[in-house]
Amino acid sequence: MIRPLRTWLFWLFLWVSAILHAVSANAQETPVEPETANEQETVEVTQDKLVVEVTDESISADDLEILLVPLTAKELSDVAGTWQGYVRSQLEDVAQTSRSLLSASGKQEDSLRSQLASQSESGSVLLNNYRIVLEAWTLKGANAEDLQPHTNYILALKAGALKTTDFQTLFQNAWAWLFSWEGGVGLLMAALGVLLAVWAMMFVARMVRRVTESGLEKIPTISRMLKRFIATAVFWAVFVLGILVVLALFGVNVTPLFAVLGGLSFILGFALQETLGNLASGLMIMVLKPFDTGDYIQVGGSSGFVDEMSVVSTKIRTFDNQIIIVPNSKIWGDVITNVSASEERRVDLVFGIAYSDNAAQAIDVLKELVSKHELCLKTPEPEVFVGELGDNSVNIFCRPWSKSDDYWTVYWDLTGQAKERFDAEGISIPFPQRDVHLIPVEGTKS
Repeated sequence: MIRPLRTWLFWLFLWVSAILHAVSANAQETPVEPETANEQETVEVTQDKLVVEVTDESISADDLEILLVPLTAKELSDVAGTWQGYVRSQLEDVAQTSRSLLSASGKQEDSLRSQLASQSESGSVLLNNYRIVLEAWTLKGANAEDLQPHTNYILALKAGALKTTDFQTLFQNAWAWLFSWEGGVGLLMAALGVLLAVWAMMFVARMVRRVTESGLEKIPTISRMLKRFIATAVFWAVFVLGILVVLALFGVNVTPLFAVLGGLSFILGFALQETLGNLASGLMIMVLKPFDTGDYIQVGGSSGFVDEMSVVSTKIRTFDNQIIIVPNSKIWGDVITNVSASEERRVDLVFGIAYSDNAAQAIDVLKELVSKHELCLKTPEPEVFVGELGDNSVNIFCRPWSKSDDYWTVYWDLTGQAKERFDAEGISIPFPQRDVHLIPVEGTKS
């Protein structure tokens, strides 16, 4: 009983070992390369099929632009050569027809002109597809040496067509182009579309600016100048980006524009260093808010109300309505006195009286004038005192408080009222005077 069981286990072990050995051998003999090769073969077949499709003469321009995207620069080079051959073959037919037209007359001439118009239209379609291929090749990094023969060929075709075509045919072609969707009508519609798009972008940019302004109004810590700057920057950013998108939709290649802008920014960075300094100073002023529009400031030897501020300069309006334009770098590099920063301001007045007058009486008069003035604040409490014994007068300091907007009204009112009350009370306001004593010298007549 035990022996047959051992025999059966032995043969079972051999059978399992043989199966595992066969599976292992098959795994070693079946490399991954054939599968990869099949995949590569499938890719090559797909690429070949794509090349066949983009070199079909009957393909539309829209389909051609889409199918050219996956192709490499090398493949596009071959495709460009194929389309050049199509254009050459079509132009050969046009040349033969034009040659026959020179000696034709009557019905034969009309027939040839009709045939020539049809051939020219087909040639225009082929030439347009040829250009599309060259544009795609350029974007994929075509060498200038490889691309130059194609561009020269297209330029030569245009010049040759003008030289070899008679006036009547040129007039017919120009007339047909003018009223075709691919020519004048299409160009007019494109221009109207661009104008409409510009108007739409202006409308959208204004809407975005309004939304931005309403959002910034909810942030009290931002100055009015910074809010205006951000809103203006958002407006122009939306407008410019919208125009670029519209140009791209109309088939304009906007990629070179970015390269041009990059080069211009590099050049302007060196040429406009002082302007960039004003820009940086303007941004610092807007962010740190040493003053805002409507404030009365003293800076750089000028004083007045801030009317407007750009990123380059600040417009200050003086009391006599003069406009002073100060560069931002001059403002940021100087001491800035913001008179309107506080809601309340002390009015400093000095009144001189004669030494023979009663100082206490003059102080009582000034206190009465301050207490009766509507614009003088009760708190902080005003101060009136003898502050200085001058050469010609006793100077009494009068220091009431008022709102910053009422400063000059209080200043001028108290000055005039004090003069009238001093005259009524018999208090004199002395003017500068000097006593001159003449001392006789011996030997001179007195």
